[in-house]
Amino acid sequence: MSNVDYNVESGKGYQEGASKFKPIKVEMRVSNVNKDQVSYWINEIANQYADLVVTNVSTGSDKISFDIGSPSMSDLTAEDIKFRIEEYLTMNVPPFELKELKVQ
Repeated sequence: MSNVDYNVESGKGYQEGASKFKPIKVEMRVSNVNKDQVSYWINEIANQYADLVVTNVSTGSDKISFDIGSPSMSDLTAEDIKFRIEEYLTMNVPPFELKELKVQ
């Protein structure tokens, strides 16, 4: 696995100009974090769901947060994002133990 984040933070340009969108905040309360793999895991969200852009990633030993949205889907809701994150958590073993997921 590479430490290169090919998609994470690359979408900041989408938050300006004609394709501007409002990102949705994802916060996860976690434990047992494998810090070497969290960035890769988050980056893979943007690979799994090609229409999503992930920015403002912050990882700690007990909290992970990031902004997520889609410049091509203006009607995307927090419930839509929560569904995708929960689906992604089921399909891809996270490098942490999830205690709580907040999407707003």
